[in-house]
Amino acid sequence: MTTQPGNDAEPWPFPDPRVAGVREHYQRVKFFHALAERCPHPAHKFRLLLAGVYSARAVVELIFEAADQGQINATREDLKAHLCKQIPWYDLIERVRIHDFHRFGLVPPDPRCQVMMQRGPVKLRARKGAAIYRVPATGPEKVTTGNSEIQEQRPLLSGDGKFFDDATRQYVSLDQIVRDFVCAAVDTIREFEKNLRPTSQST
Repeated sequence: MTTQPGNDAEPWPFPDPRVAGVREHYQRVKFFHALAERCPHPAHKFRLLLAGVYSARAVVELIFEAADQGQINATREDLKAHLCKQIPWYDLIERVRIHDFHRFGLVPPDPRCQVMMQRGPVKLRARKGAAIYRVPATGPEKVTTGNSEIQEQRPLLSGDGKFFDDATRQYVSLDQIVRDFVCAAVDTIREFEKNLRPTSQST
């Protein structure tokens, strides 16, 4: 009996295709994190950890797809509410992956300078008042008056290679995000496998 999901020594027959995919991405998260721990080059370490974030998000997306396909008795919305509590830094994993893949991309921090960047989009709409969006070192601050509003779409604030978590109001490194995922996702995957109805592709 395996003690963690995705153990390479697990016997055949091959598991449900979606289970196999979830296990594989979990193993990649562990693999990239192990490589990053041994990497002496800061920029390369950042890239390895970022690759781990991609596979961490893939685990979540494959579980969502199972719900969409009716393999789990839960909706995507119900699963998200559950996973947000079960997986540390759930929101940051999603935002980091989106901004790196779909928007401007994330680059390793440069030790020669200090950089803080607020990624958006963030729209300020002033109507009979003001819409103010400030980004001090302690995190974003928003003020609106009148009928003004601030519209955000998965904003991401980073400072010197760390990312701001809205829930805890702290900056978190990729290393902590990936390391915490490796520990927490074991229970998530076990629960997923227990509740999953096999597809017709399984043998």
